[in-house]
Amino acid sequence: MANLVDYLNWRGDLTFSQCRFNEIDGLILSNLAYVAFDNILPSPWEQEGITLQNASKLFWGEQEEKKILQEFSLIKMAPFVMRRMAASRRFGSLHLMCYQNSINQEEESQFSALCIQMEEGKTFVAFRGTDDTIIGWKENFRMCFETVPAQKKAMDYLNYISQRCPGKLWLGGHSKGGNLAVYAATSVKPDIQNRIQGIYNYDGPGFSKTMINSNGYQRIAHRIRKFVPDSSIIGMLLEHDENYTIVSSTERGFMQHDPISWRVLGKHFVTIPERGEESRRMDRKIHDWVYSLSLEERKKLVTDVFQAMEDSDVQTLNDFGDNKWRAKLWQIQKRIRNNPECYQLLKNAGRQMREEFGTSLFPVKKFSQRKKKGENH
Repeated sequence: MANLVDYLNWRGDLTFSQCRFNEIDGLILSNLAYVAFDNILPSPWEQEGITLQNASKLFWGEQEEKKILQEFSLIKMAPFVMRRMAASRRFGSLHLMCYQNSINQEEESQFSALCIQMEEGKTFVAFRGTDDTIIGWKENFRMCFETVPAQKKAMDYLNYISQRCPGKLWLGGHSKGGNLAVYAATSVKPDIQNRIQGIYNYDGPGFSKTMINSNGYQRIAHRIRKFVPDSSIIGMLLEHDENYTIVSSTERGFMQHDPISWRVLGKHFVTIPERGEESRRMDRKIHDWVYSLSLEERKKLVTDVFQAMEDSDVQTLNDFGDNKWRAKLWQIQKRIRNNPECYQLLKNAGRQMREEFGTSLFPVKKFSQRKKKGENH
């Protein structure tokens, strides 16, 4: 079944004037935000942009394919999709500008965004999702109990971009980037909101009920388009509108979060009428568990788990690569066990999941064989 790369092969020769912007383009441009364009793209305070074609040449002039493919990363394919985009008529001549990328250790924040000028007076603002840094992942989970710095930075970025880029605006992002796109659109003044044509949230986490019921959110809600795979976990976190599109994926479980796995047909995603019962049960169980914890308990759990990772010298997901993951997980687990309150919260969550999904996670035949083997001993 076709994916984003196939879409580029099929429709890459059509300009936006020949074929209007669509939901697949939104995901492709959002995925572009994962590429590390540091020292390649101009910052928000520089006037000129550069074409995607030139940006790709500069990027691949410094990077090695083999090294990127060896990374233990959920976003490592983004540069390869970018290169294919650069070779197409549809995307190659687009101008990239206003690139911002910051990781702040003190405030534990990871934020990145860029602007893509599709045509004169038409700008797509792409927000990066969670990258491979542990700081980025921690900030993602902090959304369960507070407004995070990246959300405020997204609002500030959009306020600035609205002055730099006249005309119509589209916003988008994958994972946390989708959340940032919605948060920014919700938080700016009505005159900026009126210029926003669409907000594309690709499997991004939700918000608090207070946020969803706010005037800012309600003014822009009809322009939000959310897409999630059948087994979405990230996109179903917290509260969200029930108005979302379910996309078919070539992967299973959490790996469906990878946008490269999403199936496309023509200029639309291949969709599913409704999510499977097991996926919905998982959502309910995670939702019930999260909301069974107080805000202070959520904060302590996230703080303690990520402190255990930091104490185990885990800074990025690559620290789990090269067959080091077993040793790293053992170190993390050991530190969590030495924290009774954190360990008990995680143990309770694990028990609830096993009770709810044990039969489907472990085939009956294998379970019976293990049980029989144990009885023989």
